[in-house]
Amino acid sequence: MKPTLKTFSTTVRAHLDIEMLVNCPHCDYLIDLLNEGDTNRYCHNDDGYLIRQMFPKNSTHEDFECEDITCGICKKKFNVRGLEW
Repeated sequence: MKPTLKTFSTTVRAHLDIEMLVNCPHCDYLIDLLNEGDTNRYCHNDDGYLIRQMFPKNSTHEDFECEDITCGICKKKFNVRGLEW
């Protein structure tokens, strides 16, 4: 008998976690650009700015950019250009 959704007694929802990771060029700390705790309490994804760039319609991942990132550890600033997929 092939199992189906009705075969199991419990159904749950899936959870999607998205991380956008970069190493600080000054201290090598691994930063999630979508986590304000990593970016000195600044939201770089306001209005979905970074998420929209993850799925470009008329450009490439090389056009991805995020400017004025402040590392939550060393407090130094840097920019990101390009996105590895």
